[in-house]
Amino acid sequence: MEKIQKALEKARQQRGEVLAAPPPSRSRERTAGRPVPRDLNAPIAYSETRVEKTKPHVLREKRVIAGVPQEQLADAFRILRTQVLQRMSAQSHSTLAITSPNPEEGKSLTSVNLAISLAMDVNHTVLLVDLDLRRPSIHEFFGIEPGVSLIDYLTGGAPLADCLINPGIERLVVLPAAKRVGNSSELLSSPEMVSLAKELKTRYPDRLVIYDLPPLLATDDSLVFLQYVDACLLVVEESGTSSEDIAKSIDLLKGCNLLGTVLNKSQHYDKNNYY
Repeated sequence: MEKIQKALEKARQQRGEVLAAPPPSRSRERTAGRPVPRDLNAPIAYSETRVEKTKPHVLREKRVIAGVPQEQLADAFRILRTQVLQRMSAQSHSTLAITSPNPEEGKSLTSVNLAISLAMDVNHTVLLVDLDLRRPSIHEFFGIEPGVSLIDYLTGGAPLADCLINPGIERLVVLPAAKRVGNSSELLSSPEMVSLAKELKTRYPDRLVIYDLPPLLATDDSLVFLQYVDACLLVVEESGTSSEDIAKSIDLLKGCNLLGTVLNKSQHYDKNNYY
């Protein structure tokens, strides 16, 4: 009986030591193969990701208004951010594709502005991926010369870390494509791309991944890749996208989780609003 009492007392002491131990440090890196939540109050240090700070005048010239301080029109993207976060959070989604019916309707600019706006929410880090492989443009919005890009990763075995760039915006990393390719549809359905999509989705629990996809009605690229994302947004141009093309696009997106449509180039924004 005395031995049992001693064993119980020893077990209590051990439990007390465990409870009194300080909590493990929190970081964005993996610990023992498992993602660990990031300390939201600590600044992010990019030790492996290349940092290319975008100059403010480049953002203004490229109409990247979400990254310009005190830009009134940026409120439109904050509203879009809130709507996207609410709908994705309700379904525990973390990957979002952005596309449009046709070229030149603003889906890449929307992708960039939304990604920056999402990154300003301290609860998330954001990865913006350029998957418009026939006309990659994401790097141009930041004035970046990528060097090594997603195409090199998919076709030449370049390390992914060498392709990632932080444009000087906290919590935002860009994965540019940079080089145009003709076999884009095949690359987007390749084992390397499918494996990468799965890795990007699961590596960090607080990361949102935004994919800038090609126009729906121009190629089959978007349809090939949409099965690997949680949700999508459709960008349409006011007085530019026909109702017929919108209907065709929505029909093509059946089976996808379409969060909604974004009206771009609207002429009805009130610049003299309350704020």
